[in-house]
Amino acid sequence: MDIYISDIGLVVITDPDNDDELLGFNVMVGGGMGRTHNKENTFARAADHLGFVHKDDVMEVCKAILAAQRDHGNREVRANARMKYLVHSLGIDAFRGLVESYLGKKIEPWRDMVPWKYSDWMGWHEHGDGKLFLGLNVEQGRVKDEGGVNMKTLLRTLADAPYNLNMMLTPTQSIIIQGIDPSMKQEIEDVVHAHGVKLVEEIDPLTRLSIACPALPMCGLAINEAERVMPTYVERMRALMDKLDLSSEEIMIRITGCPNGCARPYMAELAFVGDGPKSYQIWVGGSPVLEGRTGFALIDRVKMDSWEDTMEPLLKAFKAERSGPTEFFGDYCHRVGKGALLAKLV
Repeated sequence: MDIYISDIGLVVITDPDNDDELLGFNVMVGGGMGRTHNKENTFARAADHLGFVHKDDVMEVCKAILAAQRDHGNREVRANARMKYLVHSLGIDAFRGLVESYLGKKIEPWRDMVPWKYSDWMGWHEHGDGKLFLGLNVEQGRVKDEGGVNMKTLLRTLADAPYNLNMMLTPTQSIIIQGIDPSMKQEIEDVVHAHGVKLVEEIDPLTRLSIACPALPMCGLAINEAERVMPTYVERMRALMDKLDLSSEEIMIRITGCPNGCARPYMAELAFVGDGPKSYQIWVGGSPVLEGRTGFALIDRVKMDSWEDTMEPLLKAFKAERSGPTEFFGDYCHRVGKGALLAKLV
């Protein structure tokens, strides 16, 4: 989940004939989200593929990567101190050679993998040990009792006797309830519904796919709203998509109150990045499966009370020009590019 945003990312590689046998890891380097408006020397970046390392070598490779950053990273300009800037300036081949000089041996080529897919593990799933787990969507990650949705009380109920269930937080601001006996499935669903909480199949996909940072009033860096307005923005986007006969489409939307990117907006298909007290910079073109690229900034200073004026022509163009029913909004924007999209707004 969003592994391309990390300084170092490790992807498990198992034996093709035995998924239980760990062979090693595909290693990524140089991802990161933070940037500053109007400072082009700061930017969001998706990680590059460094290569494959065997399981016994993974710690030594990570040490070599850290040593390369320690000795060659930018120590003069704090805004450019992250590893992503070193990887970007050297290029992945030169950075790989630098890491190998610390490691003392070559890094193997990247191993082929099954295609990436987006999975947030919401709904019911098997643990693998005979038990089940249930993923519950927590809208914008805020656990509270409000408006008849008593998520806070529900989680307390499931954590206490007689259920005594364990819980796990997810990268998409939601919660997984673990260790549920299959015989308890219907009872757990009844408890969930009794607290006004919806199961995943009852939730609008736009809500399920959306993430927002806390922003105002919690964060001192926030320029604009994010978490508090996201539910309303999802409703507005749903109304617009219904109007354009795009009701069946799913778009990953993220909102962040400033360009630091805590909600990982630059990987999303559509993002609102606060750039003024009442405005956003609109980003589009991220991958719907969060693979290998960031989106791009399309237009600045879009007013928060009228962003539909920008989105409607983009969605109309997407509907008319997509390559087929399986092309997602983010892939369409990436394919046609910034210039073609801006022409739709004239």
